[in-house]
Amino acid sequence: MLLSFRRWWFNGHINLALRLSTAVMLWLALAWTLDLFLLGLLSLLALPCVFISGIDQPSPGWGKRLAWSIPLLGGVAWVFGALGAWWPPSLVPALLLAGVLLTTLSAFGELSGRTGLAALVMAAMSQVSAGVIPAWQFALGTTLAALWVVLFSDWWFRAQREYPLRQALALSYRRLAVILASRLRWLEDPSLGARFDLPLAEQLALVRRYVAVAKSRQRLTPELYQAFVAAVDLQERLQAIPNPELSRALFAQPGVLPAYRLWVAVTSRRLRQVADHLVTVHPLGEDPRLADVEQQLLTALTPLQRGRFASIAPYFVSNARRISRLAQRVAPLYRRPMIGQEPVMDHWQRWRQHLNWSSPIFRGAVRQGLLLAMTMGIIQYFHLDKGYWALLSVLLVVRGGIVDTRQRAWQRIWGTLVGLGLAASALSLGLTGNWALALGLVLVPPTLSLIPVHHGYSCTLGTIILIMVFEYIAGQGMSVMPLRLLETVIGCAVVLLGYRYLWPQWQGGRQAELRRQAIGRLNHYLLLVLSVFEGKEATSLSLARARRYTYEQGVALTSSFEQMRQEPSYSRHRDSAELIRLYKETQSHLNALAPAARRGIQLTEEQSQTAHRVLTGAVAALNQALEGQGSGQWPESVEQERQRLYRLVEEGRVDRTGFVLYQLNLIAERYQQMLAIAARPAPDKQ
Repeated sequence: MLLSFRRWWFNGHINLALRLSTAVMLWLALAWTLDLFLLGLLSLLALPCVFISGIDQPSPGWGKRLAWSIPLLGGVAWVFGALGAWWPPSLVPALLLAGVLLTTLSAFGELSGRTGLAALVMAAMSQVSAGVIPAWQFALGTTLAALWVVLFSDWWFRAQREYPLRQALALSYRRLAVILASRLRWLEDPSLGARFDLPLAEQLALVRRYVAVAKSRQRLTPELYQAFVAAVDLQERLQAIPNPELSRALFAQPGVLPAYRLWVAVTSRRLRQVADHLVTVHPLGEDPRLADVEQQLLTALTPLQRGRFASIAPYFVSNARRISRLAQRVAPLYRRPMIGQEPVMDHWQRWRQHLNWSSPIFRGAVRQGLLLAMTMGIIQYFHLDKGYWALLSVLLVVRGGIVDTRQRAWQRIWGTLVGLGLAASALSLGLTGNWALALGLVLVPPTLSLIPVHHGYSCTLGTIILIMVFEYIAGQGMSVMPLRLLETVIGCAVVLLGYRYLWPQWQGGRQAELRRQAIGRLNHYLLLVLSVFEGKEATSLSLARARRYTYEQGVALTSSFEQMRQEPSYSRHRDSAELIRLYKETQSHLNALAPAARRGIQLTEEQSQTAHRVLTGAVAALNQALEGQGSGQWPESVEQERQRLYRLVEEGRVDRTGFVLYQLNLIAERYQQMLAIAARPAPDKQ
C-alpha cells in the first residue's frame, strides 16, 4: 500500500499538479486573508508564464536567471497593462517591437528563448487586467506571484530530495529499457536503430542540467551522480548494432538468440526497476536473476569468438558484460568528471551576430512580431474586446516547424470549442458565483497535469477555467463565449498563414549547415581518439565532452530530419536518413574505442602512421566536399592507405590492439560512404 502511494505521489504529472495547485491555493488563501482576492486571482495569470519559462525548475545559474527573468515579467506586465488601459492603438507597434526583441533571446539558448516567450505571454495576459485594476498593481501582483511559485517549488523539491533530478533520471532509465528491448527488432531490421533516439536525448539533457545545479548547490548525492554517469555509459553502449548482416548470422547460431532474448528481457526489467526506485526515493538493490541470464548469454557467445565471428562476437560479449554491470550496480564503468566548467558565453556578441537577415532566429523573430502586431490590428479594427485570447493562440500554437504548428493549431481550435461547450452546459445548469469559481479551482490540478501531455485536452480545461472566472468576476461567462471562439480561430489562422507565406523555414534548408556542424564535431572526436593511440595525452573530460557534443549534433540532425519528413521538400533530402545512419555508426565505433583510449593502449609506429594517413585524409576529403570544394571522389592515395590498414587488421592478432585497428578500419569505410553523400550536398536555401 505504501509503495503504491509513493508511486502515485511521485508520478511526474501528478506531482507537478500537486506542487503548482498547492502553491495556487496558498496564494489565494493569503489574498483572501488580506482582502485582496481579486488582485490575487488576476495575479495568478503569471502562472502560465512561470510554467513556460521554466524558472520554477532548477537550471544552471538559477539565481542569476531569476534576477532578470522575474523583473522582466513584471516590467512587461506593467508596460503592456498601461498601454492597453491608456492608449490601445500603441499595442500594435509595441507588440511588433517586443516580438522581435524577446524572440531573439533564443540566441542565448533554450531557457532564454522560453523566458522570452513567457514575457510575450505576459504581455497578452496583461490585457485581461486593463481597465479592471491599475497596471502597477497587476505588475506588482504578478511579480510577487511568480516569485512565490518559484520559492515554493524550491522548497517542494528540497523536501523531496531533488525530485526534478530523480524524475528526469527515472525517465532516462525507462527510455533506456525501451531501447534495449528494441535491439531484438534491430537485428531483423537495422533501419529501426538508424537514427538517434530523441526522447532519450531530451531526458539526458535535463538530467545534465539538474546535475549541474545540484552540484553547484552542494546537494548532489553520490547515488544520483553515479546513476547519471551510468545512464550516459548505457546510452553509449546501446548504439547501433555493428555489421548488421554478420550480427544476424551470429544470432542465428544454436542457443544464441534464446539466451540473448532472455538477457534482454531481464535487463530491461531491471532498468525499469531502477527507474521506479530512483523516483520513489527507494534504496537501489540488486536483481539476482541478472547474473544468471548474463552467464547463459556469455556461455552461448564465448565459443564463437574465434573463426567467422571473431570480429563481432568479442564486441557482444564485452557489451553484455558492461551493460549487465551498469544495470546491476547503477554505477559508472570508470570514474571520471562529467560536469566541468563550460566555456563562457559572450552574450552581447552572440546576440549581435543573429541580428541579420541570414539568421533563422532573426527571421523567426521578425515573423513572430509581425504575427502579434497583425493579430492585434485585426482585433482592434473589428473592435473585438482586448484580444488577449487571440494573442495567446498565436504564442502558444507556434512551434519549431510548420508540421507541429499546424497540428497544435487544430488541437487548440477543437480544444477551445469543446471547452466552451462544457462551460456552457455548466452555466445552463445554474453554476454561477462562488460555485463557478469553485469549479474553476477544482479543474486547476488536472489542467496542469495535462499541459505536458496534450495541448488540446489542456486547452479544453483551461477554457472552462477562464469562463468560470469571468462568470465569478462579472457574471459574463456566457456572453464572452462566442468572442473566445472567434479569437481562437483568428489567432490560429494568422499563425498558419504566416508560417506558410512569411519566410517559411523548411527543415531541409537547414541540412547543409547541420551537416557541416555535425561532421565537424565527429572529426574532432575522431582525431582526439586517434591522437591518444598515437601516444598523445587527452583527459577523460575532453573525451567525454567530445562524445557529448558529437551526440548532441546527431540529435539535432535527427530532430531536423523527423520534421523534414513531413514537409513538401522532403524528396530532395532523402539521403539525410542514410547520412544520419552512417554518422551514428561512426560515433558508435568511436564510443567503442574510447575505453581503449582511456586505458592507454597505443599502436605500433607502422599502425599509427597508417591509421593517421587514412583518417586524416578521409577527414580532409569529407570537409572539402561539405564546403563544395574538391572532386567529391574518394582519393586514390587514401584508398591505398586504407587497403594497407585492412591488411594490418587481417594480419594482426585478435587482441585489444587488433580491435582498435578493426574499428578504425570500419570508421574509414563510414567516411567513404559519407563522402558519397556529401558530394550531393543539401541546398542551403529553399
